[in-house]
Amino acid sequence: MGKIDLRESIEIQTSADKAWEIIGPNFLNIADWGRGISKSWKNENAQTTIEGAPAGGRFCDLGKFGIAEEHILHYSDSLREISWSAGSDKLPGFLKNLQNDLKVEAIDDNSCKVSTNITANLTGIGGIFLGSPIKKNFGKLLKGFVKDWKSYAETGQPSDTKKRQLSKLK
Repeated sequence: MGKIDLRESIEIQTSADKAWEIIGPNFLNIADWGRGISKSWKNENAQTTIEGAPAGGRFCDLGKFGIAEEHILHYSDSLREISWSAGSDKLPGFLKNLQNDLKVEAIDDNSCKVSTNITANLTGIGGIFLGSPIKKNFGKLLKGFVKDWKSYAETGQPSDTKKRQLSKLK
């Protein structure tokens, strides 16, 4: 069985609290700034069981890639950490236990480092033969994700990539 374990981080020129606000307390609003997500909303069926978490989970409309269902697994305002599991009926069946762990660390009052770590298990023959391209695609997604987060945190505006996607939806 193979495994996906991809990490990406970037320095953002804003306070750690501001960067955290975007990904933690505003967890439900990822469609405002995250590329590839046309709409995001609260999953009313996911119980909020973690203290301080804004919701138990959310749905994200990924267009041709379907609707992703995400559930918060770990949430800490004080540590500025959040983890969620993700699934979609459009994900290949050999991709299991998809999880994203995010953390915001202060560098000084006006800059921080944000990190993301996506993990998943690759099973069966599909995991063996398609594991490498899946890892490559997730790697590209992670790079874009942190760039979008950086742009939104520093400017209050979506990245140019996200703006182009939004203009196509109109």
